[in-house]
Amino acid sequence: MFTGKIVRFNKVRGFGFINNDEDDIFFFADSILNRDEYFIKDGLQVTFEIAPGYKGPQAVNVSIKDEEKEN
Repeated sequence: MFTGKIVRFNKVRGFGFINNDEDDIFFFADSILNRDEYFIKDGLQVTFEIAPGYKGPQAVNVSIKDEEKEN
């Protein structure tokens, strides 16, 4: 499991990037496990796994951290 922060998210296209202090990693909105409960926005702290994607590595099984859920 990796941790990072959402740094760019495009609501219209349904994808964004997570920064884990090394790289920006692509993710699809439907990769967020608890997305129905919380508004996806820049700055949210998340945990995720990395899997091979069509154009390179991408974040999967993304979960918003518990402390972010309270805000």
